[in-house]
Amino acid sequence: MRLPAPPGPDAAAESLERALAGIAGPAVFAVTGASNVTGEVWPVRRLADVARAYGARVVVDAAQLAPHRVVDMEALGADYLAFSGHKLYAPFGAGVLVGRSDWLDAAEPYLRGGGASVAVGDGAGDVTWATGPARHEGGTPNLLGAVSLAAVCTALADADRDALEAGERDLLARLREGLAGVPAAVPVSLFGAEHERVGIVSVALPGQDAAAVAQRLALDHGIGVRAGQFCAHPLARRLAGSAAPGGDDCGAGPAALLRISFGLGTLAEDIDRVVAALAQETLRDPSDAP
Repeated sequence: MRLPAPPGPDAAAESLERALAGIAGPAVFAVTGASNVTGEVWPVRRLADVARAYGARVVVDAAQLAPHRVVDMEALGADYLAFSGHKLYAPFGAGVLVGRSDWLDAAEPYLRGGGASVAVGDGAGDVTWATGPARHEGGTPNLLGAVSLAAVCTALADADRDALEAGERDLLARLREGLAGVPAAVPVSLFGAEHERVGIVSVALPGQDAAAVAQRLALDHGIGVRAGQFCAHPLARRLAGSAAPGGDDCGAGPAALLRISFGLGTLAEDIDRVVAALAQETLRDPSDAP
Protein backbone atom coordinates (compact mmCIF):
# COMPACT_ATOMS: atom_id res chain seq x y z
CA MET A 1 0.00 0.00 0.00
CA ARG A 2 1.44 3.37 -1.00
CA LEU A 3 0.30 6.31 1.08
CA PRO A 4 -0.15 9.68 -0.65
CA ALA A 5 2.42 12.38 0.04
CA PRO A 6 1.05 14.38 2.98
CA PRO A 7 0.93 18.18 3.30
CA GLY A 8 2.53 18.09 6.75
CA PRO A 9 3.80 15.89 9.60
CA ASP A 10 0.39 15.77 11.31
CA ALA A 11 -1.27 14.56 8.13
CA ALA A 12 1.48 11.97 7.66
CA ALA A 13 0.89 10.50 11.12
CA GLU A 14 -2.89 10.48 10.67
CA SER A 15 -2.66 8.84 7.25
CA LEU A 16 -0.34 6.14 8.54
CA GLU A 17 -2.58 5.38 11.52
CA ARG A 18 -5.64 5.03 9.29
CA ALA A 19 -3.77 2.69 6.97
CA LEU A 20 -2.40 0.47 9.73
CA ALA A 21 -5.77 0.28 11.47
CA GLY A 22 -7.17 -1.36 8.34
CA ILE A 23 -4.44 -3.99 7.99
CA ALA A 24 -4.80 -7.40 9.58
CA GLY A 25 -1.60 -9.19 10.49
CA PRO A 26 2.08 -8.23 10.34
CA ALA A 27 3.08 -5.11 8.47
CA VAL A 28 6.24 -3.31 7.44
CA PHE A 29 6.30 0.48 7.28
CA ALA A 30 8.90 2.07 5.01
CA VAL A 31 9.67 5.78 5.10
CA THR A 32 12.35 8.03 3.72
CA GLY A 33 14.58 9.84 6.18
CA ALA A 34 14.93 12.85 3.88
CA SER A 35 13.21 13.41 0.56
CA ASN A 36 15.42 13.17 -2.50
CA VAL A 37 13.00 15.55 -4.24
CA THR A 38 12.59 18.36 -1.71
CA GLY A 39 15.33 17.61 0.83
CA GLU A 40 12.79 17.81 3.65
CA VAL A 41 13.56 15.71 6.72
CA TRP A 42 10.65 13.45 7.56
CA PRO A 43 9.26 13.05 11.11
CA VAL A 44 10.59 9.51 11.25
CA ARG A 45 10.45 8.99 15.01
CA ARG A 46 6.87 10.18 15.23
CA LEU A 47 5.81 7.90 12.39
CA ALA A 48 7.82 4.99 13.81
CA ASP A 49 5.96 5.32 17.12
CA VAL A 50 2.64 5.10 15.27
CA ALA A 51 3.81 2.07 13.29
CA ARG A 52 5.11 0.23 16.33
CA ALA A 53 1.86 0.81 18.18
CA TYR A 54 0.28 -1.41 15.52
CA GLY A 55 3.08 -3.98 15.65
CA ALA A 56 4.66 -2.95 12.36
CA ARG A 57 8.38 -3.08 11.70
CA VAL A 58 9.97 0.17 10.56
CA VAL A 59 12.31 0.49 7.58
CA VAL A 60 14.08 3.83 7.06
CA ASP A 61 15.53 4.74 3.68
CA ALA A 62 18.47 6.90 4.73
CA ALA A 63 20.01 7.34 1.28
CA GLN A 64 19.62 11.12 1.46
CA LEU A 65 19.74 11.44 5.23
CA ALA A 66 23.05 9.68 5.94
CA PRO A 67 25.27 12.03 3.89
CA HIS A 68 23.91 15.07 5.71
CA ARG A 69 23.05 13.98 9.25
CA VAL A 70 24.31 11.65 11.95
CA VAL A 71 21.99 8.63 11.84
CA ASP A 72 20.96 6.99 15.12
CA MET A 73 18.70 4.00 14.52
CA GLU A 74 17.47 3.90 18.11
CA ALA A 75 16.60 7.60 18.10
CA LEU A 76 14.78 7.19 14.79
CA GLY A 77 12.87 4.14 16.00
CA ALA A 78 14.13 2.16 13.01
CA ASP A 79 14.19 -1.63 12.86
CA TYR A 80 15.96 -1.58 9.51
CA LEU A 81 18.11 1.09 7.87
CA ALA A 82 19.17 1.23 4.23
CA PHE A 83 21.44 3.63 2.37
CA SER A 84 23.45 3.83 -0.84
CA GLY A 85 27.20 4.11 -1.10
CA HIS A 86 27.26 6.55 -4.01
CA LYS A 87 25.30 9.12 -2.00
CA LEU A 88 28.13 8.99 0.55
CA TYR A 89 30.91 9.59 -2.02
CA ALA A 90 31.69 5.88 -2.48
CA PRO A 91 31.61 4.25 -5.95
CA PHE A 92 28.38 3.04 -7.50
CA GLY A 93 27.11 -0.43 -6.70
CA ALA A 94 27.59 -0.62 -2.93
CA GLY A 95 24.88 -0.22 -0.32
CA VAL A 96 23.97 -1.14 3.22
CA LEU A 97 21.03 -2.80 4.94
CA VAL A 98 21.20 -2.82 8.73
CA GLY A 99 18.75 -4.85 10.79
CA ARG A 100 18.35 -7.26 13.68
CA SER A 101 20.44 -10.36 13.07
CA ASP A 102 17.72 -12.78 14.16
CA TRP A 103 15.21 -11.23 11.77
CA LEU A 104 17.67 -11.23 8.88
CA ASP A 105 18.62 -14.85 9.63
CA ALA A 106 14.95 -15.85 9.48
CA ALA A 107 14.32 -14.06 6.17
CA GLU A 108 14.48 -15.64 2.74
CA PRO A 109 17.87 -14.99 1.13
CA TYR A 110 17.83 -11.76 -0.83
CA LEU A 111 20.27 -13.01 -3.48
CA ARG A 112 20.76 -16.76 -3.84
CA GLY A 113 24.15 -17.91 -5.00
CA GLY A 114 27.60 -19.04 -4.01
CA GLY A 115 28.46 -18.19 -0.43
CA ALA A 116 24.85 -17.83 0.67
CA SER A 117 24.46 -21.51 1.57
CA VAL A 118 26.31 -23.85 3.92
CA ALA A 119 24.98 -27.10 2.45
CA VAL A 120 23.08 -28.23 -0.64
CA GLY A 121 21.42 -31.66 -0.69
CA ASP A 122 20.40 -33.91 -3.55
CA GLY A 123 16.74 -32.96 -3.55
CA ALA A 124 15.21 -29.89 -5.15
CA GLY A 125 15.15 -27.09 -2.62
CA ASP A 126 17.29 -29.04 -0.15
CA VAL A 127 19.42 -26.07 0.88
CA THR A 128 20.68 -24.95 4.26
CA TRP A 129 21.22 -21.23 4.08
CA ALA A 130 23.97 -19.38 5.88
CA THR A 131 23.33 -16.90 8.65
CA GLY A 132 24.59 -13.36 8.96
CA PRO A 133 25.32 -11.09 6.00
CA ALA A 134 26.46 -14.04 3.86
CA ARG A 135 22.85 -15.28 3.72
CA HIS A 136 21.87 -12.27 1.62
CA GLU A 137 25.08 -11.72 -0.36
CA GLY A 138 25.25 -14.57 -2.86
CA GLY A 139 27.89 -14.48 -5.56
CA THR A 140 31.15 -12.58 -5.85
CA PRO A 141 31.09 -9.68 -3.39
CA ASN A 142 31.71 -6.09 -4.43
CA LEU A 143 34.96 -5.88 -2.47
CA LEU A 144 36.08 -2.50 -3.81
CA GLY A 145 32.66 -1.03 -3.12
CA ALA A 146 32.59 -2.40 0.43
CA VAL A 147 36.11 -1.23 1.27
CA SER A 148 35.55 2.25 -0.15
CA LEU A 149 32.19 2.60 1.58
CA ALA A 150 33.77 1.61 4.90
CA ALA A 151 36.50 4.21 4.37
CA VAL A 152 33.91 6.90 3.65
CA CYS A 153 31.90 6.00 6.76
CA THR A 154 35.06 6.22 8.87
CA ALA A 155 35.93 9.62 7.40
CA LEU A 156 32.44 10.99 8.03
CA ALA A 157 32.42 9.59 11.56
CA ASP A 158 35.65 11.48 12.27
CA ALA A 159 34.36 14.74 10.77
CA ASP A 160 32.77 17.58 12.74
CA ARG A 161 29.21 16.82 11.69
CA ASP A 162 27.76 19.70 13.70
CA ALA A 163 29.93 22.15 11.79
CA LEU A 164 29.04 20.53 8.47
CA GLU A 165 25.34 20.73 9.29
CA ALA A 166 25.62 24.39 10.31
CA GLY A 167 27.44 25.20 7.09
CA GLU A 168 24.78 23.42 5.09
CA ARG A 169 22.04 25.47 6.78
CA ASP A 170 23.89 28.66 5.83
CA LEU A 171 24.12 27.50 2.21
CA LEU A 172 20.42 26.64 2.17
CA ALA A 173 19.52 30.10 3.46
CA ARG A 174 21.79 31.69 0.85
CA LEU A 175 20.22 29.65 -1.93
CA ARG A 176 16.70 30.44 -0.78
CA GLU A 177 17.52 34.15 -0.70
CA GLY A 178 19.06 33.98 -4.15
CA LEU A 179 16.18 32.05 -5.70
CA ALA A 180 13.77 34.71 -4.43
CA GLY A 181 15.26 36.90 -7.15
CA VAL A 182 14.70 34.31 -9.90
CA PRO A 183 10.94 34.43 -10.52
CA ALA A 184 11.07 31.72 -13.19
CA ALA A 185 12.40 29.17 -10.66
CA VAL A 186 9.82 28.15 -8.06
CA PRO A 187 11.16 26.13 -5.08
CA VAL A 188 8.89 23.20 -4.22
CA SER A 189 8.17 21.59 -0.87
CA LEU A 190 5.71 19.33 0.92
CA PHE A 191 5.85 20.73 4.42
CA GLY A 192 6.63 24.38 3.74
CA ALA A 193 9.76 26.43 3.12
CA GLU A 194 10.71 26.62 6.81
CA HIS A 195 10.64 22.88 7.45
CA GLU A 196 13.99 21.27 8.26
CA ARG A 197 15.78 19.96 5.19
CA VAL A 198 19.13 18.63 4.06
CA GLY A 199 21.17 20.20 1.26
CA ILE A 200 18.72 19.58 -1.56
CA VAL A 201 16.47 22.13 -3.25
CA SER A 202 14.28 21.41 -6.27
CA VAL A 203 12.64 24.09 -8.36
CA ALA A 204 9.86 23.99 -10.91
CA LEU A 205 10.36 25.97 -14.11
CA PRO A 206 6.83 26.63 -15.38
CA GLY A 207 6.75 27.05 -19.14
CA GLN A 208 10.30 25.78 -19.61
CA ASP A 209 11.98 22.45 -20.23
CA ALA A 210 13.94 21.62 -17.08
CA ALA A 211 16.18 19.18 -18.95
CA ALA A 212 17.16 21.84 -21.49
CA VAL A 213 17.94 24.33 -18.73
CA ALA A 214 20.05 21.73 -16.92
CA GLN A 215 21.93 21.01 -20.14
CA ARG A 216 22.71 24.70 -20.65
CA LEU A 217 23.88 25.02 -17.05
CA ALA A 218 26.30 22.16 -17.67
CA LEU A 219 27.56 23.18 -21.12
CA ASP A 220 27.72 26.94 -20.70
CA HIS A 221 28.44 27.31 -16.99
CA GLY A 222 30.09 24.09 -15.83
CA ILE A 223 27.35 23.53 -13.24
CA GLY A 224 25.94 20.07 -12.63
CA VAL A 225 22.32 19.81 -11.54
CA ARG A 226 19.73 17.09 -12.01
CA ALA A 227 16.57 17.42 -14.07
CA GLY A 228 13.71 14.96 -14.07
CA GLN A 229 11.47 13.19 -11.60
CA PHE A 230 14.18 11.63 -9.44
CA CYS A 231 12.67 8.13 -9.16
CA ALA A 232 9.68 9.75 -7.42
CA HIS A 233 7.43 10.38 -10.40
CA PRO A 234 4.05 10.92 -8.68
CA LEU A 235 5.51 13.40 -6.19
CA ALA A 236 7.55 15.24 -8.82
CA ARG A 237 4.52 15.55 -11.09
CA ARG A 238 2.41 16.85 -8.24
CA LEU A 239 4.96 19.44 -7.16
CA ALA A 240 5.75 20.55 -10.70
CA GLY A 241 2.05 20.92 -11.46
CA SER A 242 1.28 22.85 -8.27
CA ALA A 243 3.97 25.41 -9.14
CA ALA A 244 2.59 26.05 -12.63
CA PRO A 245 0.06 28.78 -13.48
CA GLY A 246 -3.37 27.42 -12.65
CA GLY A 247 -1.82 24.68 -10.57
CA ASP A 248 -2.43 21.89 -13.05
CA ASP A 249 -0.04 22.31 -15.95
CA CYS A 250 3.72 22.16 -16.12
CA GLY A 251 4.11 24.25 -19.25
CA ALA A 252 6.69 23.26 -21.84
CA GLY A 253 8.31 19.86 -21.59
CA PRO A 254 7.50 16.99 -19.24
CA ALA A 255 6.51 17.37 -15.60
CA ALA A 256 10.13 17.69 -14.53
CA LEU A 257 11.93 19.53 -11.77
CA LEU A 258 15.46 20.84 -11.53
CA ARG A 259 17.37 19.77 -8.42
CA ILE A 260 20.30 21.58 -6.81
CA SER A 261 22.27 19.46 -4.33
CA PHE A 262 25.04 20.37 -1.90
CA GLY A 263 28.12 18.31 -1.16
CA LEU A 264 30.98 18.53 1.30
CA GLY A 265 32.88 20.80 -1.08
CA THR A 266 30.05 23.22 -1.85
CA LEU A 267 30.97 26.84 -1.08
CA ALA A 268 29.00 30.08 -0.86
CA GLU A 269 30.41 31.20 -4.22
CA ASP A 270 29.03 28.01 -5.78
CA ILE A 271 25.56 28.99 -4.60
CA ASP A 272 25.97 32.47 -6.07
CA ARG A 273 27.13 30.98 -9.39
CA VAL A 274 24.19 28.62 -9.74
CA VAL A 275 21.69 31.37 -8.86
CA ALA A 276 23.21 33.77 -11.40
CA ALA A 277 23.36 31.09 -14.09
CA LEU A 278 19.80 29.97 -13.43
CA ALA A 279 18.58 33.55 -13.66
CA GLN A 280 20.37 33.96 -16.99
CA GLU A 281 19.21 30.68 -18.50
CA THR A 282 15.56 31.02 -17.50
CA LEU A 283 15.45 34.38 -19.28
CA ARG A 284 16.65 32.85 -22.56
CA ASP A 285 14.28 32.09 -25.39
CA PRO A 286 13.36 28.39 -24.97
CA SER A 287 13.73 27.96 -28.74
CA ASP A 288 17.40 28.92 -28.44
CA ALA A 289 18.44 25.35 -27.68
CA PRO A 290 22.11 24.34 -27.44
